[in-house]
Amino acid sequence: MNEAPGEDLVRYTGADALSTREAVVNARAELARRQLQLDAQHAEAKAEMERQRRELEAQFEKARAELAEQMKPLKEQLAKLAEIMWTVDLYLGRDETLRLIREGTPAPADTPIAVRQKVLVMAEESLILMGATSTGVTSDDIPEFIDWLIADDVNLDRILPEKKGVVVLVPTKVRSRSGNIFEDSYRDAENQRSYWLLRNGERLYLLTVDPALKIFDRVLPRRREFVDVFDQRLFGFGSRRGEPVRPGSDEWFELEKIADAQRRHYMRILMVLEGLIDRTPVWRPLPAAGASFMSLADQDAGKIVLIQDDEESIQLGEGGEAFAQWQRRLNSLLRPGLRVVANFNTQAFRELYNDGDRWSRGGHQRIHPANAEYPPSQTPLLIETRRDNGLVIRYTRTEKIRKRNQPVPGEPGYVYRYETEVEPKHRASCVIYPDDSFVVPFDLVTVAEMERFLASREERSNHFLSMVPTLRAAIAAKHEEAAQEADFRGLIAQLLVSEGADAEDVAELVDELVHWWKLAHTWSKPLNGDGAHEKKVAEQIIAEYRARRRREADDSEERMIERGRAIPGTIAVGRDRQGRWWSYSPSPDAHDEGVFLDITRLYRNGRMGETKTSQTVARRTASALQLAWSDERWGSWKFDAHANHYLTADERRKLIEQAKALSSGTPVVVTELFDPKHPGRRSIHVYSWVAEKRPADEQPISSHDVYSWRQSSKFIERTGWSVVKDSDGVRLGNRSRSSHASDEFSHYSGGTKWGSTPWWPDTATPYGDARPRLVWADEAMLDAVASFRARCAAIAEEERERRRAAEAEAYAYSQPIEARIEEQIIAQAKTRFIEDFGPDAMDLWPAHLKTLKLRNPIHSRTLWGVVAIALAHGHPVVGQTLDQLADFAWEHQNNAPGEWHPPRARVDFGDFGSIVVTEPAPEEEPQP
Repeated sequence: MNEAPGEDLVRYTGADALSTREAVVNARAELARRQLQLDAQHAEAKAEMERQRRELEAQFEKARAELAEQMKPLKEQLAKLAEIMWTVDLYLGRDETLRLIREGTPAPADTPIAVRQKVLVMAEESLILMGATSTGVTSDDIPEFIDWLIADDVNLDRILPEKKGVVVLVPTKVRSRSGNIFEDSYRDAENQRSYWLLRNGERLYLLTVDPALKIFDRVLPRRREFVDVFDQRLFGFGSRRGEPVRPGSDEWFELEKIADAQRRHYMRILMVLEGLIDRTPVWRPLPAAGASFMSLADQDAGKIVLIQDDEESIQLGEGGEAFAQWQRRLNSLLRPGLRVVANFNTQAFRELYNDGDRWSRGGHQRIHPANAEYPPSQTPLLIETRRDNGLVIRYTRTEKIRKRNQPVPGEPGYVYRYETEVEPKHRASCVIYPDDSFVVPFDLVTVAEMERFLASREERSNHFLSMVPTLRAAIAAKHEEAAQEADFRGLIAQLLVSEGADAEDVAELVDELVHWWKLAHTWSKPLNGDGAHEKKVAEQIIAEYRARRRREADDSEERMIERGRAIPGTIAVGRDRQGRWWSYSPSPDAHDEGVFLDITRLYRNGRMGETKTSQTVARRTASALQLAWSDERWGSWKFDAHANHYLTADERRKLIEQAKALSSGTPVVVTELFDPKHPGRRSIHVYSWVAEKRPADEQPISSHDVYSWRQSSKFIERTGWSVVKDSDGVRLGNRSRSSHASDEFSHYSGGTKWGSTPWWPDTATPYGDARPRLVWADEAMLDAVASFRARCAAIAEEERERRRAAEAEAYAYSQPIEARIEEQIIAQAKTRFIEDFGPDAMDLWPAHLKTLKLRNPIHSRTLWGVVAIALAHGHPVVGQTLDQLADFAWEHQNNAPGEWHPPRARVDFGDFGSIVVTEPAPEEEPQP
């Protein structure tokens, strides 16, 4: 029978229990001692093995580094040989395909060979002429692109206008989104593969090269390409970011490698072209002395022309507004009565759908009812009204809906109890906003504008590509509407020619004037069928044409602009349809910017008419105005603002006086709350001093809770009213609750000299949420209240200092007690250890103590509390036991310090209740 460890030390037998226990204690101590020895041996062995492992790793790393250093020259040489072989293969055309895609007569031998720098995108270049439902080709549609390219020389000249030359194209830059990452990776690689279009007179070739030769944005380097490599602003090597690179430094050699790699990349492209000259008939006939892409002399002689079109487009661009800017500007002018064309299948609209949960159905947050079908895309839709600061379009629903209790056909009085499919009785509605990226303002745009964007090479963002079908649909709808108006437009053309218009350009002029008339009169349907109405329209259009002619002949425009701008604050000068001149300037003291204007009539004889102040200008009036001069503020003016939703300076002053008269106490400030998202709501609030005495005479509040305006503003009362503005004028409406403003008067910390205030200063950082603004203040009262606050804060600080001193005094007594309790707990544990291990095992005590989870059962805050209560009431502390302090604290618990929460029962200190409180040790003086 095997003996357990330790049984060789002692047999668990004895004459009595005490001797047996003594034997077990000895055995236990010896086993614990052996365990400590084994732990020490284990730690030592582990450390030795770790040291040996580090030595072996260091030896291995050293050997690996030596081997790598020996192999480095060989690897570099092999890499150079592989690169040279690949470059030679590019020249020889080993992995290229060359296909003749159109026969024809080649260009003369002396025709220069042009190399275009910019890499074009097939999907973008053919965008305007592709099918109405396509947004461009992919790698699967190369044959379709070639057919489009050779169908018309206009298409070819758009891509490669030079008679001899080359341009590189890729199918598309739009990423594939099939949902399969492997398929997407393959398609993206194919869509970024380069196709080289080679032209020689009428002949066209299509070349593909080794896919390893990646060509991204440029075939030729930019003029500063290699210099830019050494610009630390682009490549932040080292710690001297932005400083010149020191020749010969590590950074210099690193940058030189990068520049050399770029040079080799562009040289390989020229090697491909050089191989085409040397081994193919692509550009033959050639000059008698030949031509070489690698020869600077041939470039200087004009045989080879390098066209830096990518660099020019970066520097110059095509000018004009970007599509997104143009779209946002015109969408901001939308109003009821105008039409839009939208693409409701874009991600921007679909992501507004809420999926719902187990308690509610899903639905689209813009659509009502929320689960109705989406509005029809790519068709003109009429804006009928406004809702939630947005614009509402309505459309007929084509789907059927399920409803209960529907009548049974032929059975009067009977209904289906279960759900049945029925036709919807009401149209659905959808809210759009001016900043929606999927909306085109149909009545505010012209065909020429939309075609310009479709033909622009600068507009190739993913957002624009998603809007291409919408633009095409809008153009088609414009043409269809013009076709319906053909008779009317023909009549207008005849009348304009009789008025002196150029017959060759009259069609464009008719389109411009019809667009002007529809926009000015919010007319959203074709002009056909109503003779009397169209006669009136024709008269108005001819009158507008005559007015424009007169204005063109008017030589006093500069003088009128000068007079108008002489008026302080003028933001626009223009003339109306009757030829009258006006100057527009923002109304002063208007809190709501972009709403009210002061309008002054300007006469040609130099006289100025009376200024009409605080006027609103309707969108229709602004659109009909012929501006002679304006600044940027005019373009962002709120011409759609409803006059009843905004206050003039005089109306605001009137409301302020009414509010002050109705408030109690002495008015201090008046604020105004207005949320542009809910323009029909506006309120005025008065904050008044309601104490019997003036702030300077009022007794400061001595509460320890005084930290800010809150408690020191308890004598401030807030009263508010809604604002009503209608045909009867402006007045105060319903009165809101009146309450002490402890939670209102110090709500905003905006950096004023009075500290926190109930308004948000105009100079503070603007935020999205609506915040009150100051419209009137008694600064003397504000100063007095601020002084009252300062006195309250001073008293509060004194109280805090007294509390801190009292707390520190109580802790001076309680902390030594806590230490004595912990010492007593440890002493009890030590006694028990001696009983379990014996008095000869004290060498094991430190390790054993670490295994014990000793915890003081008396919370330090409880000790502090009973001492603090005694001190607060002048009760002796020194010489008292904890039980005596607990009894006193229980008797006076209702008068406990504010920072101590008395228990529900008397504190029970248990075995520690007999501890006597002693004088705290004096603090040591700091040593000099």
